[in-house]
Amino acid sequence: MPTTATDTDENIKITNTVTFGLSKNLSIPVSLKLCYLQAAPGTQPGVVRSSEKYRNPECFQKLSLISANSDLYVVLEVFDGNDNLVVEPVQSSYKAFANNRRVWDTYMKLGVNFNQMDYGAYLRFTVMEIVSTEPVVFGLGTLSLFNHKDGLLRKGSYKVAVDTLQTPELGSVIYGDLNNMTEAESNLVKYENGQFTRNEWLDAMALPMVEKARQAELAASSLRAQLLLLLPSASHYLYVELPNFLLPIVYLDETYPLTVVVPLISFAVDKPGIDARAANEGAMIVNSIDIPTVPLPKLYDPDFHNALLTRYNASQEESLPSAAGLSALGTSGVDPIERKFQKLATNINNNSVLDKEVKPSPHMRDELVKILNMPSSALLSDHEKKILWKFRYFFSKGSLSDELGNTSAPLTSTRQYLVKFLKSFNWENEYELDHAFTEIVPLWTVDSIDIGDALELLSNNFNPQTLTMSLRRRIIDTTNSNVKDINTSEEKKIEKIFRYAKRLRSFAVDRLRMASADELLLYLLQLVQALKNEPLLAKGDPLAEAPLARFLIEKSVQSNQLGNFFYWYVKVENEDQLNSTTGGAVPAKPNDGSIYNVVLNLYIEKLKDSSSKTKSNSYKYLKRQIHFIKQLTKLVELLRSTFRKNEATSRKKQFLQDYLADGSHDLLKFDPFPLPLDPSIIICGCYPSECSVFKSSLSPLKITFKTIINHHQGSTSGSMIFGGKKHKYGKYALMFKIGDDLRQDQLVIQIITLMDQLLKNENLNLKLTPYKILATSPIAGLIQFVPNDTLDSVLSKSYAENGVNVFKRAALPIDSAEPIANGILSFLQFHSHVPQQEDSGSEIYSYEDPQRNPHAIATDLGVSPVLMDNYVKSCAGYCVITYLLGVGDRHLDNLLLSPNGKFWHADFGYILGRDPKPFPPLMKLPIQVIDGMGGMNHENFNIFKSYCFITYTTLRRNSNLILNLFQLMLNANIPDIQIDPKRAVSKVQDKFALEMSEEEAILHFQNLIIDSVHAFLPVVIDTLHSLAQYWRA
Repeated sequence: MPTTATDTDENIKITNTVTFGLSKNLSIPVSLKLCYLQAAPGTQPGVVRSSEKYRNPECFQKLSLISANSDLYVVLEVFDGNDNLVVEPVQSSYKAFANNRRVWDTYMKLGVNFNQMDYGAYLRFTVMEIVSTEPVVFGLGTLSLFNHKDGLLRKGSYKVAVDTLQTPELGSVIYGDLNNMTEAESNLVKYENGQFTRNEWLDAMALPMVEKARQAELAASSLRAQLLLLLPSASHYLYVELPNFLLPIVYLDETYPLTVVVPLISFAVDKPGIDARAANEGAMIVNSIDIPTVPLPKLYDPDFHNALLTRYNASQEESLPSAAGLSALGTSGVDPIERKFQKLATNINNNSVLDKEVKPSPHMRDELVKILNMPSSALLSDHEKKILWKFRYFFSKGSLSDELGNTSAPLTSTRQYLVKFLKSFNWENEYELDHAFTEIVPLWTVDSIDIGDALELLSNNFNPQTLTMSLRRRIIDTTNSNVKDINTSEEKKIEKIFRYAKRLRSFAVDRLRMASADELLLYLLQLVQALKNEPLLAKGDPLAEAPLARFLIEKSVQSNQLGNFFYWYVKVENEDQLNSTTGGAVPAKPNDGSIYNVVLNLYIEKLKDSSSKTKSNSYKYLKRQIHFIKQLTKLVELLRSTFRKNEATSRKKQFLQDYLADGSHDLLKFDPFPLPLDPSIIICGCYPSECSVFKSSLSPLKITFKTIINHHQGSTSGSMIFGGKKHKYGKYALMFKIGDDLRQDQLVIQIITLMDQLLKNENLNLKLTPYKILATSPIAGLIQFVPNDTLDSVLSKSYAENGVNVFKRAALPIDSAEPIANGILSFLQFHSHVPQQEDSGSEIYSYEDPQRNPHAIATDLGVSPVLMDNYVKSCAGYCVITYLLGVGDRHLDNLLLSPNGKFWHADFGYILGRDPKPFPPLMKLPIQVIDGMGGMNHENFNIFKSYCFITYTTLRRNSNLILNLFQLMLNANIPDIQIDPKRAVSKVQDKFALEMSEEEAILHFQNLIIDSVHAFLPVVIDTLHSLAQYWRA
């Protein structure tokens, strides 16, 4: 407690101040870091001998008896001093153990604050394992929150004894010091808690030696226990880490004094005969309450920084236990010596000569590989940043490839180093910033980075507005104070950061210039979003310092296909930003609406000039497309105004066909132009008899257009001039819908198309069906119509043989039993001998040569090998992709099957784990889909799983690109991203399981497949959904 010594001389006063915090002010959740579980010295690991496994096969049900890597999880509970459960327990996430160590390294947070804990509160750790599909207690351990010896809240690392023999009894909680650590472990904990002075160069040498000493102590205690036949106090120890606060936290509960009624006569100040000497001695007695009359001791009360504590509580990033305590208390708590050391450690004047020659050791190369393979969204620790900075010359100099070729374990991810390096230093440190952009960045050429890294450089992470946020806030905070020189220095830093950030954007755009128009089309949706980070000048050329905008306009003018989608993407974003500034749900950012408006107008102007110079039809085609969309919009509005919502669909269909057949409406026949949905398709009219209206309150239209297949050939043929060449026509069906925002579906289809291309680059064609979809406004769009049957209808129909002998047994011998009367397999059998209509308008309909050699086995199922191969591959592809994207609301009406055997998904209104139904499965894989392959015992099921594994591992290797695409979409008005934009990227990242090795990832996905096939709840929900659809019809 604070003490004060006062001398008799009034001129001499000595004051001692004790600094501490009070638990009543600590309004942050009770949390900790769960580190690892270790067997106690002198105990066996618990794994039975091989002979025991054969003697007693039941031990295989308890995996902890078989493997030291068996799965365990921890349930964390908090109890008060009377052994009452305070809040709902929390459970650790799944971790795959390896190397005979059970390491979690994860954080757990309870739904109760420290200031709500009483003096006797304690944590209980229940280690669980699965035995015969049921959770069983593996061991129990307890740890009190407060040390009753000194009244302080426990902090730092602790070694919790876990008893696997019996349940701890009441009263077994230790409230004093814990003496279960060795001397080396105790010193390490003191070092981590900051009780020892840190010296970085000395610690780097000493800590490995201390770790060896700790292992030696554990081995010695284990041997001593074996020789003396001593029983350990616990069979296992659980290592945990509590929040390590900067201040010692003393327990103090909130107290409320009782109301005391005091008569006026009792006040001493009102008594005429008060003894003055009593007052001079130090206190007056009033109702037995001491009121000091001498100067009070100087006491540091943490109440003065409650506001800072509140800010700390509100910070989600710093609420984790390993954040080293209350870092939000400001930089005043940072050791100035440590801060100076960090600056000197990266000062180029001190170490640049040495760093130019430094090379990583084999152990360091392994660590560097892990860092470079980390996802782009991962935060780098201080240690990882130091390593990246230390080897900056090694990765950046031109002779890197030769040196790596001579090493035993060459680094394979060096192309990802530059972006990681740009995150490894402090952009507000001028030494580091200047050195990075004058010495390191110039060593890199545009062809030395991947296009995924270029996309990250265009994201908000390297937006100068984001990089200078703290500096600009600092200037605002000090504007009214007398710190003019400081503000001038900060403004110079901001100017320098802006200059270097613009260089990075130009560097990234130069990398994009190396990509073809087809490759750029795969990322165009995200590149349009990246325009929000482009600066817009108020004077002169508004895009003079916007390299991405100028590049996209230039490339779109050159490529008709790229320009087609660029116009509609920018148009939709421009309308969305304009709507949001006029009262929409999403507030517009400064310049968002302006940048899209400027880009859109400039693109149209450049396209018009280019078409005039080159005599092309690009500008004329764009005007026809705009007029075409306006006509469809007018038609939908007319249909809605003419009929009520609940009116018969047949009447609406007849009205639509009559309207389209009327040539005065310019839809039956018109001048040809590229279809906005797919500019490779040239349309010149429609077929009214094949058009319809879907049964929906929004009345979406299905229109079959007349297409010109040989339009480009005919336009260049000399015989066309003399009328000797005739066009060949085809059909293309699409849906036009007003009332729904199709941008989320558009994003999912774009990602599926990208993944399909990534897989094809690895010679893996999974026969996916990424149907076309294009949003033409924030509430309207076009969707390609693909011939299909829903799984619900397929499973309810009967495909029995008829007089024409559908199955043609002479062509396909069937040695097995009679085919199933209905179901997916019968559907495939039926369509195996129905002539497939080839539609040249889309490769989705293409029917491949049946003479090729597919992998899937179909001879014993009565199905065409081509259809079965399409079915097995497409099932595997969509199984993996929908799992990675977290596609929800999967039921038998949006799982589709085409006549060519391709299985596919539609309707992506729920992604990233969202689902309108409770307890959604991680992967939608009904047992009926497996039965369509021949069942789980058929070889096709193993082929299906192998395709799943190859697809999953291939996409994991390209996770950096996919995550960067989602990073660029964080500011887009995509509903399921805007719900939680901070976790949108991490949700996709979690599905990749990048912390696992490839073998562990394959095992993880295999377990997902088995669990999904045997899941019972999705079957019930599908049945209820089918019943609801039946009664609704």
